[in-house]
Amino acid sequence: MDVYHEILPDRYVLLLADGTSPANDSASDTLARCLLQAYRSGKTSVWIDCSRLHHLPAAARDLLMRYQKRLGRRSVRLVLSLASPTVRQAFADVAPDVRPEMADEDPA
Repeated sequence: MDVYHEILPDRYVLLLADGTSPANDSASDTLARCLLQAYRSGKTSVWIDCSRLHHLPAAARDLLMRYQKRLGRRSVRLVLSLASPTVRQAFADVAPDVRPEMADEDPA
C-alpha cells in the first residue's frame, strides 16, 4: 500500500493506493506518520481517498480505527471516500458510531 497526502484549505487528504511497498510494516509506518501530520494540521476533517485501493490491510484498518477515536476527541471528522466494497467490508464488524465515516464523493 502506498500513501500520499495533500493539504487543502478546508481538509487534509490522504490517498491510499495499492502499491509496491515492500512490506506491510513500512506501509503502516507511512500511514501512521501521515495520520499524525493530519492530526496536528488543525484541519476540521481528514479525508482518506480509497479510490485506488482494492484491499485494506488489517494493520491499516486498526490504525484508522485508533485515529478515528483520537480525531473524534477533537471533533475532527475522519472520512473514507470512494471505498471499494472490499474496503467497506473491512469495517463491517465495527459499530457505525466507532468506525470512520463513509462517503461516495471525491475528497478534492
